[in-house]
Amino acid sequence: MKRLTTCLLGLASLAGCIPICNSELAHTRELFNGRDLTNWYTFIRGRGVDNDPKGVFTVTNGVIRVSGEEFGCLTTKEEFSDYRLIVEYRWTGAPNHGPKKTKAPDSGILFHSIGPDGGFGNTWMLSHEYNLIVGASGDLWTVGRKDRPDIFVEGEASDELLGGKHRIHKEGGKTVRLVGNDRLCRSDIARDWTDTYGVRPAANEKPIGEWNVAELVCAGDKAEFYFNGKLVNRLTRLSPSRGKIQLQSEGCPIEFRRIDIISL
Repeated sequence: MKRLTTCLLGLASLAGCIPICNSELAHTRELFNGRDLTNWYTFIRGRGVDNDPKGVFTVTNGVIRVSGEEFGCLTTKEEFSDYRLIVEYRWTGAPNHGPKKTKAPDSGILFHSIGPDGGFGNTWMLSHEYNLIVGASGDLWTVGRKDRPDIFVEGEASDELLGGKHRIHKEGGKTVRLVGNDRLCRSDIARDWTDTYGVRPAANEKPIGEWNVAELVCAGDKAEFYFNGKLVNRLTRLSPSRGKIQLQSEGCPIEFRRIDIISL
């Protein structure tokens, strides 16, 4: 097990717990062991479970490599609730595939995932998403359907819209409920951000090829998103509030090297 060298400031106000420090390593699990995909299974659109002939998901030199060539995900075999998830990832700089060729490098951490594999677009489970996308990582997406009103998120947003349905997050704004497939942007997203290849990174985002840290803290039906140590999104109500975790393959080559989960 890795040694955590710094005190991880847990979401004490939400979880009712003290900060998580080195003395509490017993609560930490490595969901990725650095060698293989133990704890996970693959799902690829049109192929199903653990059928990956093109090697979309592989482990090489201690990292999970996701080619993005086909859409799908890595999915945990277990469900989780009340945790801090720490994910280190980087974009490889290789060209994107298919409909993402001209788009910003894009992936995501789907959490509280429930229902059948491929329940959303025959690709992912119904879930909530910590979006990983150059220039706007830390956005929230609801990966749901209009016929499933039990899949929703509430959060603070202004009335300002970006690209139609894309809401800009602001502290002290209007509380909105997102149902179906909708987005709550990180609090400091650039007003001129566009989903295009070559878009500039966010202010606290590392360049292509360098490692970023996405942290997700879930406590009951609340969650906070941290990106490279900065709080960028806060959710006040989520349904469901437990489920599996998925890492997306969404047309864009990406690597993961650390996936730790800490029970609160």
